[in-house]
Parts: sequence; structure tokens; C-alpha cells
Amino acid sequence: MDVIVISCLRGFLYEIGQESIIIDLNGLGLEVILHQRALAALPPMGESIFLHTHLQVLDNDFKLYGFLEKEELKLFKTLLGVSGMGAKGAMNVLAAMDPLGFYQAIASADEKSLIKIPGIGKKSAGRLIFELQQKIPEFSLNPAGVQGGAMVDEVLQALESLGYSRSEVYSLIIDLKQCGELSDRVEENLKKVLKYKARQMK
Repeated sequence: MDVIVISCLRGFLYEIGQESIIIDLNGLGLEVILHQRALAALPPMGESIFLHTHLQVLDNDFKLYGFLEKEELKLFKTLLGVSGMGAKGAMNVLAAMDPLGFYQAIASADEKSLIKIPGIGKKSAGRLIFELQQKIPEFSLNPAGVQGGAMVDEVLQALESLGYSRSEVYSLIIDLKQCGELSDRVEENLKKVLKYKARQMK
């Protein structure tokens, strides 16, 4: 059987549930599971929404998971590779912590922060730290690890003042670095991030 890949989607927000939403895709209603932080950050009903997605197929059960930020999708997939960590557990992690906060907790072996996540006990926290400490990209832990720490801090602060979350902006900066488009000029990087966000909102 061919593997179905749905990497992203754009549509109109039709319905909001306790753990999922329904998106109207040209008359087709598609259910997408979101974590609680994402549910709290949704646009008004009827407005356009863009999601990065992961389709999980287990036997005959199809579930589509959605993420407002690409970095969250990357972390979700990483968590699925941890022993004993299923999709529900991964979504609990993302509901409790943004990717940057989670990476920092792993890097510093901060079990106290991890066991605050529903479903994560001391044993599970230790397993997360053991399995993930060597897998976390260095540039995810500190703006200085991306390129020009002071410049990145200025970009982050400027965009936070416009209402964007730090983890949302940081994931875009990481994408710019990976594509070789990160500049050493604050103004140029601001324009690139805002342009990308504008495309997402269309």
C-alpha cells in the first residue's frame, strides 16, 4: 500500500472541539487533532488557518495531527521515536511546553520541569533525557547557537513586541538558518520572517 503523506494544509476553521478542530477544505470537513496550547491560540471561527501536519496510520485507524509551528511538528516526530512515547504523550508534552523550553529542560536534565507534564513520571522523564540529550540540535538551545546571538535576540524582541510568541519566531529563524537565508542584519531578517508569516496567513 502506498504511504499517504499530508505535510501541511490550509483551510477555514469550521468547528472547535475539546481536542481537535474541523477545517473546511473547499467543502470537505477534515478533523485535525491539536494540543491544548494550539487550541487556545486559534484564529476566530471562519478565518483561514495553516497547519503543519502529521498523518498517523495504525491498522485501519487514521489520525491527523496539526501544529501551528513547524518546530512543534519536528519535536512531535522526535518524541514519537522515544521508547514508550506515543502520539498522546507527545501531544501532552507540546501542550505543556514550547519546543525551546522542552529542549532546554532536556539539555539541563531538568526532571522537575518534565514531571509536571501530564503522563510523565520520574522514570519517563529520565528516559526522555537519556534518549534525547544527544539528539537536540545545538542551535535550538540558545540564540547564540544559531548565528550572531545579539542579532537574533534583537529579532526575537522586535517580533515579540508585535505579538508573536518566542517559540513561533525562533522556529522561523531556525528555518532561515537551515535554508542558508539567515542574514547578519536585523532589518533583513525581520522582513524575511514577516514575509513568511504573511504567506501563512493567506
